[in-house]
Amino acid sequence: MKYLTISVLLLTLLSCGSTQKVTNQLQTGNYIEAFNTSVAQLKKGKTKKSNQKQLPLLQEAYTKAADADMQRIKSLQKENSPENLKKIYGIYLNLDIRQDEVRALQPLYYEGKEMVFNFKDYTKDIANAKEQYSKSLYTDAMANLKGGQLEARKAYTLLEDLLYINPNYKTNLDDLLQQAKNKGSSFVYVTLANKVKTISKDSIKDVTRINSANFNNPWVLYHTKKDHKIRYDYQVDITFDKLTFIPEKTQQQTVPQEAKVQDGWKYQLDANGNVMKDDKGNDIKVPKYTVVRAEVALYQQNKSSKLEGTVTIKDVKKKTTLSTQPIVGEAKFQNTYGKYRGDQRAIDQKYYKALQSKAVPYPKDYEFVKYSISNFKQKVTALLSQQQF
Repeated sequence: MKYLTISVLLLTLLSCGSTQKVTNQLQTGNYIEAFNTSVAQLKKGKTKKSNQKQLPLLQEAYTKAADADMQRIKSLQKENSPENLKKIYGIYLNLDIRQDEVRALQPLYYEGKEMVFNFKDYTKDIANAKEQYSKSLYTDAMANLKGGQLEARKAYTLLEDLLYINPNYKTNLDDLLQQAKNKGSSFVYVTLANKVKTISKDSIKDVTRINSANFNNPWVLYHTKKDHKIRYDYQVDITFDKLTFIPEKTQQQTVPQEAKVQDGWKYQLDANGNVMKDDKGNDIKVPKYTVVRAEVALYQQNKSSKLEGTVTIKDVKKKTTLSTQPIVGEAKFQNTYGKYRGDQRAIDQKYYKALQSKAVPYPKDYEFVKYSISNFKQKVTALLSQQQF
C-alpha cells in the first residue's frame, strides 16, 4: 500500500510538471511546443484524472498555434521568394498534421462535455502552396541551368528538392537532373601505363577505379574508359615504373637473461648463529633468493616489395601539366618468434609473446605484388582527394 501511494504521488507530480510546462510555453508564445507537449501527455492516458488539466491547455495551444501560423503565412506572402514559398508549404502541412493529431485523440471530454475543435480543410491550400513552390523551384532551376558550372550545381539542388516534393511536376525532371549533374561536374579521365612486365593485366584492372564517394567533393566524376561525348576537364596518368623485392631474410639476436628469484626459505639467525624468535616465540623464516640465468634467441623473418611509379595530373582544357608526384606502394612481411634455453624464470615478460610464436612460411611473390599495388592505389586516392578539380 505504501508503494502504491508513492507511485500515485509520483505520477501526480509528473502530470503537474507537464501541465506547468505547457502553461509556461503558452505564456511565452511557444504555441506549437505547447501543443506537442500536451498531445504527448494525453497519449499516455487522455481519461486519467491527472491529465484533465491538459485538455483546456491543448485546445488553447491548438487554436493559438493555428492563428499564429495563418498570420505568418500572410507575412510570408508579401514576398513570393522561393524560400518563403517553401515555408508557406511547410506551414500548411503542419496545420493539417496538428488537426490529424487532435482527431486521433478524439473524443475528448472535459467536465462532462465533449470538446469541440475548429477544423479546416487545408487540401486546396496545400495543393496551391505546393504548386507555387514547385513552379518557383522549376523556374529557378531552368534559369540556373543556362549558366555555368556553379549555376548548374545550384540547378541540381533545386531539381532534387522538386523531385522530392513533387516528382510528377514535369515528365523530364530526371533528364534535367542528369543534365545539371553533367554540366556541374568536373570530369577526370584516369589512365594507367604499366611498364613492369611481371605485373599481369588481371592484377591492375581495379587500379584506375576511383571511388569518389569517399571524397568531400561529389562534383568530380572519374572515368577509366573515355567517353567521346564528354569533354574532360582533367586527366590523371598513373605509371608503374619499377617493382623490386627485398628477398626472404631471417635475422637472429641472442639476449642473455638474469634474475634474482625466490628459492624457498631459511631460518633467520642472530649474531651467535641461533634461530631468532618472533614475539610469539615462533622461529623466524625469511625468503631465500638465488640468481637464475637463461638465453633468449629472437628470430625475425622479413620480406618486402616496393612498387615505384608516378601520378601526373593535367588540365586538359588549358593543355598544361599541373603536377607530377612520385608514388611508392609497399608491402612488408615481418614475423618475430623466439626460443630459449636455461631457467624460464629469468626471462623478461616482454619476450613471452615472441616465445609463444613460431616460424611461418613466407608469403608468395604474387601476394607482395597484390599488396604493393593496393598500397599504391591508396596513396593515389589520397592524393586525388586533395585536388581542387
